[in-house]
Amino acid sequence: VTYSATDAAGNKTTVTVNLKIVERVYTESEVNALADQVLAKITNSGMSQRQKLTAIYNYVRSSIVYTNSSEKGNWVKAAFCGLADKKGDCYTYACTAKALLNRAGIKNKDIKKIPTSTSHYWNLVDIGEGWYHFDTTPRKDKTVIFLWDDKKLKTYSDKNNGSHNYDRTKYPKIN
Repeated sequence: VTYSATDAAGNKTTVTVNLKIVERVYTESEVNALADQVLAKITNSGMSQRQKLTAIYNYVRSSIVYTNSSEKGNWVKAAFCGLADKKGDCYTYACTAKALLNRAGIKNKDIKKIPTSTSHYWNLVDIGEGWYHFDTTPRKDKTVIFLWDDKKLKTYSDKNNGSHNYDRTKYPKIN
């Protein structure tokens, strides 16, 4: 980049600088460190898995400000944005939950809506009782999707334009 400046007396100077743009690399270890800091504040060793799950759900749901979009495909970056920047879309919510669930030792899987004109991401969790739906993204209708079985989610999804329609052959049996 070349900069030029001329003062009122007509003196002119030019400076050329080389800018190197380096892409920010997000690491799982830094996400784990952020997740551990959050877990230290919202959980303790005396809590049951269900209590930890509730604390994680409440934290993610209340700490991230919803934005209409985010870059998809890099869950570590999305989790970092949720934990550090505290903003993002459903992908960020799901990835932030994933990071916290992983660090809390809670089995989880990513789940994605069958592509239509809109996409949606959420989690599946298993605390020893089988797999359940766990969607931390705030819904406009204020619905809380916490440990929902498949039948309940399907009923909700059908009433809400297929909001949580997914390919059931790609996931474990959900209660």
